[in-house]
Amino acid sequence: MSFGKSLAEILRSQSTQDLSKELSDHACVAIILRGDSFKNLEIAFIQRAIQPNDKWSGQIAFPGGRREPGDINDIATAQRETLEEVGFHLSLQELVGRIDDIQGRKAGVLLPFYIRPIVFHINREPVINLQPTEVADFFWISLTTLLDPTSQITYKLQRELVAVELPGISLGREVPLWGLTYMMIQDLMLRLGVSKKIISKI
Repeated sequence: MSFGKSLAEILRSQSTQDLSKELSDHACVAIILRGDSFKNLEIAFIQRAIQPNDKWSGQIAFPGGRREPGDINDIATAQRETLEEVGFHLSLQELVGRIDDIQGRKAGVLLPFYIRPIVFHINREPVINLQPTEVADFFWISLTTLLDPTSQITYKLQRELVAVELPGISLGREVPLWGLTYMMIQDLMLRLGVSKKIISKI
């Protein structure tokens, strides 16, 4: 069995939180994996372009966006948004599954929509063509880096007059991984049952 099919079996054997009965408006993101084992697994991220009207301007994220009327399902939304934002098409054969829906939030306030993360596994080197008004960068980060204890940080930010400290992961870039994308990564790693201890034994 291929590693991608093994990942699919792991994810599809678990129940996932479904927020569609509580919230109608939603977006879908693509969590794209590559590698043939947990030891060399990598995850694709984008850095959002700096846009004054974007709630998550400049943050580390996954390709994605709101579902549109022309999308036949959530998978199609993730495929379309990935193609529009970074320029390559994810096939249905590369679909692995999904993880928990997560309600949108900004500055600690819950927003009236949710995000559905769709997981893909690819065995190719995609040709990247960024949509510059939406995406500033596309890059891969290894699972071992995400699990490395020295990468775990406390991200400090100022919200009006209140200083807030949140968990995050240093990616060796100016902007760390934190917020909703951090929460999705934690859910993914929990579902895959991976830890630094497990990786070191493979």
